[in-house]
Amino acid sequence: MFDQIPGERGFDFVPTTTSLLFTVAPNLALASIDGLPALPYDTVEVAMKAASTVSTAATPGIDGLLTLQRTLGAALEAAGLGVHLTPPAILLREARNQETKTVREFALVQSLPDRDRYVPLGRWSLDDR
Repeated sequence: MFDQIPGERGFDFVPTTTSLLFTVAPNLALASIDGLPALPYDTVEVAMKAASTVSTAATPGIDGLLTLQRTLGAALEAAGLGVHLTPPAILLREARNQETKTVREFALVQSLPDRDRYVPLGRWSLDDR
Protein backbone atom coordinates (compact mmCIF):
# COMPACT_ATOMS: atom_id res chain seq x y z
CA MET A 1 0.00 0.00 0.00
CA PHE A 2 1.06 3.57 -0.47
CA ASP A 3 -0.01 6.93 0.86
CA GLN A 4 -1.97 9.23 -1.34
CA ILE A 5 -0.06 12.18 -2.74
CA PRO A 6 -1.28 15.55 -1.38
CA GLY A 7 -3.39 17.32 -3.97
CA GLU A 8 -4.28 14.07 -5.73
CA ARG A 9 -8.06 13.81 -6.34
CA GLY A 10 -8.36 17.31 -4.90
CA PHE A 11 -7.14 16.57 -1.37
CA ASP A 12 -4.96 19.10 0.42
CA PHE A 13 -3.84 16.49 2.98
CA VAL A 14 -2.83 12.84 3.13
CA PRO A 15 -5.52 10.84 4.93
CA THR A 16 -3.98 8.23 7.24
CA THR A 17 -7.06 6.01 7.21
CA THR A 18 -10.21 5.93 5.19
CA SER A 19 -13.43 3.98 4.75
CA LEU A 20 -15.22 2.93 1.60
CA LEU A 21 -19.01 3.12 1.78
CA PHE A 22 -21.65 1.71 -0.54
CA THR A 23 -24.57 4.13 -0.29
CA VAL A 24 -28.03 4.63 -1.76
CA ALA A 25 -28.64 8.07 -0.24
CA PRO A 26 -26.79 10.53 2.02
CA ASN A 27 -26.30 8.92 5.45
CA LEU A 28 -27.71 5.60 4.24
CA ALA A 29 -24.86 3.12 3.77
CA LEU A 30 -25.56 -0.51 2.87
CA ALA A 31 -22.02 -1.69 3.54
CA SER A 32 -18.58 -0.40 4.48
CA ILE A 33 -14.95 -1.41 4.35
CA ASP A 34 -13.34 0.38 7.29
CA GLY A 35 -9.87 1.25 8.58
CA LEU A 36 -8.06 1.24 5.26
CA PRO A 37 -4.71 3.01 4.89
CA ALA A 38 -5.01 6.15 2.74
CA LEU A 39 -6.81 5.23 -0.49
CA PRO A 40 -5.83 1.67 -1.41
CA TYR A 41 -6.39 1.64 -5.15
CA ASP A 42 -6.22 -2.16 -5.36
CA THR A 43 -9.09 -2.49 -2.85
CA VAL A 44 -11.10 0.18 -4.67
CA GLU A 45 -10.61 -1.66 -7.96
CA VAL A 46 -11.75 -4.99 -6.47
CA ALA A 47 -14.76 -3.30 -4.82
CA MET A 48 -15.75 -1.60 -8.07
CA LYS A 49 -15.48 -4.84 -10.06
CA ALA A 50 -17.59 -6.65 -7.45
CA ALA A 51 -20.20 -3.88 -7.48
CA SER A 52 -20.45 -4.07 -11.26
CA THR A 53 -21.59 -7.71 -10.96
CA VAL A 54 -24.65 -6.76 -8.88
CA SER A 55 -27.72 -7.49 -10.93
CA THR A 56 -31.01 -6.86 -9.20
CA ALA A 57 -34.22 -5.11 -10.08
CA ALA A 58 -35.06 -1.64 -8.80
CA THR A 59 -37.71 -2.77 -6.30
CA PRO A 60 -39.78 -0.34 -4.23
CA GLY A 61 -39.58 -0.06 -0.47
CA ILE A 62 -37.61 -1.78 2.25
CA ASP A 63 -37.66 -5.17 0.50
CA GLY A 64 -35.75 -3.72 -2.44
CA LEU A 65 -33.23 -2.08 -0.11
CA LEU A 66 -32.57 -5.32 1.79
CA THR A 67 -32.33 -7.36 -1.43
CA LEU A 68 -29.75 -4.93 -2.80
CA GLN A 69 -27.78 -5.10 0.45
CA ARG A 70 -27.74 -8.93 0.43
CA THR A 71 -26.74 -9.07 -3.24
CA LEU A 72 -24.01 -6.45 -2.82
CA GLY A 73 -22.71 -8.10 0.35
CA ALA A 74 -22.46 -11.47 -1.38
CA ALA A 75 -20.58 -9.93 -4.33
CA LEU A 76 -18.11 -8.15 -2.05
CA GLU A 77 -17.51 -11.26 0.07
CA ALA A 78 -17.04 -13.39 -3.07
CA ALA A 79 -14.36 -10.88 -4.15
CA GLY A 80 -12.54 -11.48 -0.87
CA LEU A 81 -13.27 -8.12 0.73
CA GLY A 82 -13.79 -7.86 4.48
CA VAL A 83 -17.05 -5.98 4.36
CA HIS A 84 -19.26 -4.76 7.20
CA LEU A 85 -22.97 -4.81 6.35
CA THR A 86 -25.11 -2.22 8.11
CA PRO A 87 -27.35 -4.14 10.54
CA PRO A 88 -30.88 -4.45 9.08
CA ALA A 89 -32.50 -2.71 12.07
CA ILE A 90 -30.30 0.38 11.60
CA LEU A 91 -30.78 0.28 7.83
CA LEU A 92 -34.56 0.12 8.23
CA ARG A 93 -34.59 3.00 10.73
CA GLU A 94 -32.42 5.20 8.53
CA ALA A 95 -34.44 4.32 5.42
CA ARG A 96 -37.65 5.37 7.17
CA ASN A 97 -36.01 8.66 8.21
CA GLN A 98 -35.07 9.32 4.57
CA GLU A 99 -38.49 8.34 3.21
CA THR A 100 -36.84 6.00 0.73
CA LYS A 101 -38.79 5.15 -2.35
CA THR A 102 -37.50 2.87 -5.05
CA VAL A 103 -33.71 2.58 -4.99
CA ARG A 104 -32.54 2.91 -8.59
CA GLU A 105 -28.80 3.16 -8.05
CA PHE A 106 -26.04 2.79 -5.51
CA ALA A 107 -22.64 4.41 -5.19
CA LEU A 108 -19.19 3.78 -3.78
CA VAL A 109 -17.79 6.74 -1.87
CA GLN A 110 -14.63 7.36 0.11
CA SER A 111 -15.30 8.71 3.59
CA LEU A 112 -12.57 11.07 4.75
CA PRO A 113 -11.89 10.82 8.49
CA ASP A 114 -12.56 13.89 10.62
CA ARG A 115 -13.45 15.89 7.52
CA ASP A 116 -17.15 15.05 7.06
CA ARG A 117 -16.38 14.79 3.35
CA TYR A 118 -17.24 12.07 0.88
CA VAL A 119 -15.55 11.53 -2.45
CA PRO A 120 -17.60 9.66 -5.08
CA LEU A 121 -15.66 6.81 -6.68
CA GLY A 122 -18.31 4.91 -8.65
CA ARG A 123 -22.04 4.65 -9.33
CA TRP A 124 -24.17 1.76 -10.61
CA SER A 125 -27.76 1.69 -11.84
CA LEU A 126 -30.14 -1.13 -10.98
CA ASP A 127 -32.22 -2.95 -13.56
CA ASP A 128 -35.45 -1.05 -14.12
CA ARG A 129 -37.90 -3.87 -14.70
